[in-house]
Amino acid sequence: MALVASSAGTAAAPERSLVTDAAHTPRSRRRGARGAPPTRGLAARRPAAAAAYVGALAFAALAVVNPVQVGVLLALTVAVLALNGRLREALPYARVALAVGLFLALLNPLFSRGGLDVLWESDLGPLTITLTAQGIAFGVVTAARLAAVVLAFALFTVALDPDDQLGLLSAVSFRSGLVLSLASRLFPVLSRDAARIADAQRARGVELDRGTRRDRVRVRIPLLSALLTRSLERAVDVAAAMEARGYGSARRSRWVHRRPWRATDAALVAGAALAASAMLGGLVTGAAAYDFFPLLDDPWPQLADAWWILLLTALVVPAVMVAGGRR
Repeated sequence: MALVASSAGTAAAPERSLVTDAAHTPRSRRRGARGAPPTRGLAARRPAAAAAYVGALAFAALAVVNPVQVGVLLALTVAVLALNGRLREALPYARVALAVGLFLALLNPLFSRGGLDVLWESDLGPLTITLTAQGIAFGVVTAARLAAVVLAFALFTVALDPDDQLGLLSAVSFRSGLVLSLASRLFPVLSRDAARIADAQRARGVELDRGTRRDRVRVRIPLLSALLTRSLERAVDVAAAMEARGYGSARRSRWVHRRPWRATDAALVAGAALAASAMLGGLVTGAAAYDFFPLLDDPWPQLADAWWILLLTALVVPAVMVAGGRR
């Protein structure tokens, strides 16, 4: 029965209407009538080119330490998200980056003792806590760098189609790509199974939503057994469906949606290579160095350095070219 109605990614899926599925599908991941992927911005570019650009952007945000330059890269990352129409979808990642960044911004100044401009000092038992202006600046810049890196990877996650992301991974390791593909497909199904089992228990009079948090956890533990049994049955169905379709019995075959190389793809790859080279040049020569301790360096002269101008140009120009481009 499962062999007829299911495939490697859809075995024993719950019955749902097409209208309901479409209503619950995120707008950024909906496909057109012919199943074509989105056709604007990074989503319309070749995945390898988009990955190269995002990698260069994240590398620059991770390597740069000058406060002004970090702020510019953070603003650039937010601007690229906005140009690709993915700013709202990146908000959950921004919240995580903000929470971790605030923790670092508060923690670093308490343990950074190298600054000369002491703002506050106190003895807590054997520990001496010294709050300096340099330590505060270092903590804030560290938080901004983390936010820029997180948003850069969020750009890759929300802008590229999941199939394209898994396709990149499968090119490196086919088995890992297959496992992640199945997991990404079956995890929502598992979540729906858990909701249906919980509804069935409520219909039988089990109080799942009353009492203290400890009581709610205790009454939900028996549901794990039913959920585990259902997931194992689904795994057997998926394996049987794959075997019935001859998976692993012959030479590997696959269908790939090939996008032709265009000028914008070449611009992304060239910009990524140029940005990485400029950043490496700044690091190797020491031109990108910036000291917070014992006194803050002047951040403005570095804005006129050749490596920085080259880096910024290599990141901005492809982003502008790609943002409004169609395939």
